[in-house]
Amino acid sequence: MFAFQKDCGLQVVKDLVEGDKNLSRIYGFILYTKQDPYVAKVLRDDDFWKSLDSISGSNWPIFAARPLEKGKTVIKGGNGNGIGFMVQSWEEPESNLSVLQDFGLKDSSELPQFVVFMWDDKDQLNSVSMPIRGNDIDTIYHSIEEIVKTIAGVENAILPEYKGTENVYRNVVTAFSGLKFKYKLKSWGKIGNRIAGFLGMFQ
Repeated sequence: MFAFQKDCGLQVVKDLVEGDKNLSRIYGFILYTKQDPYVAKVLRDDDFWKSLDSISGSNWPIFAARPLEKGKTVIKGGNGNGIGFMVQSWEEPESNLSVLQDFGLKDSSELPQFVVFMWDDKDQLNSVSMPIRGNDIDTIYHSIEEIVKTIAGVENAILPEYKGTENVYRNVVTAFSGLKFKYKLKSWGKIGNRIAGFLGMFQ
């Protein structure tokens, strides 16, 4: 895992990994904002950091840059006479736009995210992201850990001669789809339990 104390653009990452034949052809990037303090605490903790690093291994690096600024919802419209429609819109700090656009993210309201990316055979950037879930240090760590274990499981299953191909990324995309479906099932289960508890009040 690599931490940057300054803005980390994709060109910086590309320069670091380009030409290294010992790496699989996927890279991880943890994106978060200053309003995600528990993510920052996990990344600053040496024990958490070493644990995640040991899971990912040396074949695919994970990068974490300093936190982005958080965008905000603003109300626009109307006039001095109180006539007109008020419309909510999202205002994104200009400093975030480049990295969000690079990874295909709409805005910083989607953060924190764990992004997996690669440059394909045509040198086009491909990326897929997974939300980092939790509202305390432990749940945030376990969320990142589950994502890293999922990617590591895919990468470890690829034969050495194919680790430098696009297959690694394709298989990670498939694994992420399965993980997202698992999260949906958990969410549906919680909703079902709440409904069942509510209905139970009337029995």
